[in-house]
Amino acid sequence: MDIGNTIKKIRIKKGYKQNEFAEKCQLTQAYLSKIENNQKEPTINVLKAIAFNLETPLPVLFFHSLTVDDIEPKKRDAFEIILPSIKGMIESFF
Repeated sequence: MDIGNTIKKIRIKKGYKQNEFAEKCQLTQAYLSKIENNQKEPTINVLKAIAFNLETPLPVLFFHSLTVDDIEPKKRDAFEIILPSIKGMIESFF
């Protein structure tokens, strides 16, 4: 799961600078940076605040963060086939 990179991409797409978005989520800029660089795993409450401020449902944030490594090996082929379509639909939330 690449939650940090997903948060960063959506934040940038929404036009937020890291420091202003951290403040909006009541986080320090340093902590948000560590989350975005996958150096810290945020709590569910922090993820809820981030998702709320990104105006993105938390399940959408999670799904968009999935990587092939998160999928059971025997289901990876199917996942790779449907992933582009589903991610395309999810983009409407950003």
